[in-house]
Amino acid sequence: MQHSTLVSLGARWLTRKCSVVLCEFATAADENPDVIGWAPEAGSVLIECKVTRADFLSDAAKPVRKDLRTGMGHRRYYLCPAEVIQVKDLPPKWGLLWATKHSITVQREARGNPDRNLLAEVRFLSAMLRRAQIRIGSRPLSEWLRGENRFEAKRGTPPNTRAAAAP
Repeated sequence: MQHSTLVSLGARWLTRKCSVVLCEFATAADENPDVIGWAPEAGSVLIECKVTRADFLSDAAKPVRKDLRTGMGHRRYYLCPAEVIQVKDLPPKWGLLWATKHSITVQREARGNPDRNLLAEVRFLSAMLRRAQIRIGSRPLSEWLRGENRFEAKRGTPPNTRAAAAP
């Protein structure tokens, strides 16, 4: 299984839980999550995709893994092909997701990590909003978003239902 396949599966799984999901964006941050999402009732959820056991073991050497307070994600998961990572291998509070061709099974739910680096999450989101601003041009992002909501209202589609319905 390829890393890109895991990322796609992880994003689809997280979309069912979160209203905003972003994947594989590089920023100047100390951590560039494979998949991260935000849910009103759960806070931020991070998924790190690991294709091999060696990749998982090398991940532990990252500074954001050594000090949990520097990493993103209130809840954190590893996603891998079935049996590459075992529950006993996980850092404290991390969850484990196993992927097959078309589905994900939860091996262990992530437990909350309130000491996450919230500033890193804000910087990451800010970088994503800057990219959106660049794509829409000189029009203010808030104006563009209001315009999108008006367009959806005219069509009779409540905001965010299109994103939630996407696979």
